[in-house]
Amino acid sequence: MQESNQQVTNPIQAASEIFYKPRAVFDAIAVKDNWSWIPFLLVVAMSALPAFLYFNLVDFDWYKNMIATMQLPEGSPAEIEAFANTMEMGSTKIITLVSVAIGLPIVMAILAGYFALWTRNDEKSIHGFTDWYGATWWMAMPTLVNALLACIYIAMQDPGTALNQAALSPLSLAFIAGTEMSDKWFGLLSSIRIDSIWTIVLGGICLNSWTNFSLQKSMIVAALPSAIIWIATFAFAL
Repeated sequence: MQESNQQVTNPIQAASEIFYKPRAVFDAIAVKDNWSWIPFLLVVAMSALPAFLYFNLVDFDWYKNMIATMQLPEGSPAEIEAFANTMEMGSTKIITLVSVAIGLPIVMAILAGYFALWTRNDEKSIHGFTDWYGATWWMAMPTLVNALLACIYIAMQDPGTALNQAALSPLSLAFIAGTEMSDKWFGLLSSIRIDSIWTIVLGGICLNSWTNFSLQKSMIVAALPSAIIWIATFAFAL
């Protein structure tokens, strides 16, 4: 049974109810403007916070040596040390935070374009790129759960710890399985996260709300981009 869009009357209410009344939220934002600034700010800020905490706590000498070893698996000790010495905590932290602030909007723009292309010939759909761009930030709200858990976990660690980067994604298979950063499957397992699957489900619900797509087709369309990325990452790791 569909929930009435009258049940969600403001963006603050929508920000909480997206987790347990997603259909009502997407029904509401289908006819509302300027609500998506709330999830945009929340998702960007909370996505950056775990990385900020991580680099303030991790043993950076251990971290940069680990990254250098991963980048130069066949390098000599001197080459690895030289590469590691090019990394500084301040610049690494800034690059990471800027990549989140710039990378997330770009990813969401690509996803919005994908949804807009899929729905452009649907008779029910009246939404263009900007509408889908706003909707993608609502779909991404489950990342707040991952970010909150990451912040709690990192804050519980002792300063100067050799902390696996999987701590940034406690809802990922990499964290759950205890996969080390040097493992060839780390990238794939880090990308498969409970909150990512939750985001896919929200995407399917939004498609089902805004178009004539069946729920099954909506879920398949929403899952396709992630499935392609996971398959490509799997192939690259082989």
